[in-house]
Amino acid sequence: MRVFPLLAVAVLFFGCGARSGRVKPEGPESTVAVPDDAELRRVQTRAKYLFDAERAAIFATDRLLIQDALDRSRMEWFFTVPREDGWYALFGTLDDAGTFTPAYAFKAPRDDAEQMAPLPLNELPGDFSPVARAVKTSMLATVEAFERGTINPVVFVEEDGDLTVYVLQGTRDPMRFYLGGDIRFRYGPDGRTQREAVRLHQNVFAISLEPGPEGELYQGSAHSHVLFGGPLETELATLMLYPELGALTVIHAASRIAYFLTPDGAIQVLSEAPERQRMLKPDGTFGPLDMEEEAAPPPPSGQVDL
Repeated sequence: MRVFPLLAVAVLFFGCGARSGRVKPEGPESTVAVPDDAELRRVQTRAKYLFDAERAAIFATDRLLIQDALDRSRMEWFFTVPREDGWYALFGTLDDAGTFTPAYAFKAPRDDAEQMAPLPLNELPGDFSPVARAVKTSMLATVEAFERGTINPVVFVEEDGDLTVYVLQGTRDPMRFYLGGDIRFRYGPDGRTQREAVRLHQNVFAISLEPGPEGELYQGSAHSHVLFGGPLETELATLMLYPELGALTVIHAASRIAYFLTPDGAIQVLSEAPERQRMLKPDGTFGPLDMEEEAAPPPPSGQVDL
């Protein structure tokens, strides 16, 4: 089974759960926009998509690996993308002209990725070459940026037909996570015209959940950057995919606002001003705060750029 970690900030263990904080440092370069509720809702919606797409990719890979006589030479590129009637997961090759030739295909209902099943190639709904082109360009750029080859793409088809590709660091060890190292790309519908490439975190580092020689757990570290003023969809999707990580706290130090993310997809906004505190539930409603008192620690003093 493939594992797709997305967590990209510090991890602090308290009891049985994990909490992590991304800290925005003080100074003249620290001015970034504080997200409003509309932006936080966008983060939740996109995080849910990342969660669904990753699950679809995981189930497709599981089904692929039990196929008889796999021809791995025909599986240079892979991706999972939705069409109107379901998730499509494809493995194949891309030639120099940018034409994608699928070798294996799988399909699942949009609302039940676990039902991923092999699909005859002649039943594919059209050409997937634009998606494959965007995925290849994105993955090569991410390998160059972070110098790791174990990465996973998530493709989102925008309303105007543009293709957004998230490339996330991967791992084959469920107890070892590679944090950060994520980039968001956007292309025109042809998969060739790159409109943007946004580096979501500066670096990537490894964190192990394995106990130490004397049974001790990793105690965590703080990592800061000035790229964004609030939580990211890749961060929230991590907790949804890996609830054993516990929770994630993103701290906006200059405004003293903290965003407490939980595996159910909720975002709790914590502030020194009680009237600004609220919970954005994943169903689109608001709810009361529900967390331990120590869940939003003050910004740590030691910081490492991530």
